[in-house]
Amino acid sequence: MIDKTARLDPTASLDSRAEIAERCFIGPASRLVGYVKADKFVRIDSNVTVYGPAEIGESAYIGPNCVLGHPTRQELSKILESGDLQSKAVEGKILKVGRGCRTRAGCIIYSDVTVGNEVEFGHNVLVRENVRIGDNSRIGTNVVIDGSCNIGRRVSIQTGVYLCAYSNVEDHVFLGPYCVFTNDKYVMQKKVKLVGPTVKRGASIGANATLMAGVTIGEGAVVGAGSVVTRNVPRRMICFGVPARRRKKIPETWRPILKETDLMRNR
Repeated sequence: MIDKTARLDPTASLDSRAEIAERCFIGPASRLVGYVKADKFVRIDSNVTVYGPAEIGESAYIGPNCVLGHPTRQELSKILESGDLQSKAVEGKILKVGRGCRTRAGCIIYSDVTVGNEVEFGHNVLVRENVRIGDNSRIGTNVVIDGSCNIGRRVSIQTGVYLCAYSNVEDHVFLGPYCVFTNDKYVMQKKVKLVGPTVKRGASIGANATLMAGVTIGEGAVVGAGSVVTRNVPRRMICFGVPARRRKKIPETWRPILKETDLMRNR
């Protein structure tokens, strides 16, 4: 169903199962495959492909040359075996993009991803399957988020960050440019369960820092630029170096949002 107030470029291609709400815009050469639901005021720019099932929230913007709902490895194998893209459209896992999201040019977001409200993506971001991103987070240009990651609310991920599979990033975290998460302690030399790092609420990771497999960065902690973190970092601790070492406690004037949280916990 396409609302009569929606504007569709003549070169756009829409599946008969698409649901396009009022005042949406679908740009030149864009293609919607399978069940794709666009809420009111959604704007899909030129040369965008959306593989259903997918739901795009009110007032979201999808920039040029983006791919949304990209098939997972298993879904792609099934498509290649059958030669039928409809298997993805009918049986694939859903992509959900929240209200007011901004997805800039060149982004690829896989199926089985849930993006919260008011999330912004820079250019050329890759988000793999089974990822959850909380409201009001910012994902910078050229960021790669591998599968099975959880990202909280109001997280700031700067340019070039790599999040390995099974990473957990809690609310209000800052990840500086080009920091790297790892999940394989033995770099494929022996069989091991992959465990990504966990960064707790309000922590900050400096530019070019590397977090090794399974480490936990405590609430409100700070990891200095260029550090290699091989051990857990306690709550509200500053650490830096190669390997990173504990240096001193966070000053009381830093990150007041965490102090407010502490007060709430003590009530």
